[in-house]
Amino acid sequence: MLDVMAMAGRLESSREAILNILRHSDGVSVEDLVHALGLAGATVRRHLDVLMRDGYVSVVQVRGGIGRPKYAFSLTEAGAELFSHHYVRLTRRLVDEIVALDSDETAGRSGSELAGLLFHKIAERLAHEYAPRVEGDTVEQRLRSTAALLATDGFDYEVESTSDGLRLLGRGCPCARFETMGAALGACAHDRRLLEAMVRAPITPLPASDLRNEFACGYQVG
Repeated sequence: MLDVMAMAGRLESSREAILNILRHSDGVSVEDLVHALGLAGATVRRHLDVLMRDGYVSVVQVRGGIGRPKYAFSLTEAGAELFSHHYVRLTRRLVDEIVALDSDETAGRSGSELAGLLFHKIAERLAHEYAPRVEGDTVEQRLRSTAALLATDGFDYEVESTSDGLRLLGRGCPCARFETMGAALGACAHDRRLLEAMVRAPITPLPASDLRNEFACGYQVG
């Protein structure tokens, strides 16, 4: 039974990874997905078949050139709506943690300290839930799997391979909303520990000067 559940988790995370890639890049080929995910072409095609059957992905034939026909895959409207639901899921997690706080945990804490405690609890819970489901033999494979898993909870991370190694870049980071709290919040520290538990590699925050405007936070991996 455990083997069946583990297999189901791997299939789910691979499809989530495909959806997350299509979310940021329109008209992606099978070859692009194979390179990004480190999976066999036949495996990627099987996942795409399921996602198209469920109405989350569409495909068009790309005209021009010679040889075998080429196809480009994109999210459908239903596929795009999945990601708005993910933000609701993250909000529900936050509410659940607030409700679960007892008087000993809240007594004498400032607002910023309570926010830091909630981030800590959510990070611990996510690490416990998702770390066993991370796929991959290499750091890059585990990093991409981690980004796909966390996307289901509204974390918008993008993996970037540079001459300096791997980077994980985040959009819409909660840190930006609490910048007046400064170091007291420590949300990025909680995210870093969560990522290290999932990727099983050192995670180092990038300075703001290294981030492009579209990203709120980033990490050097490995």
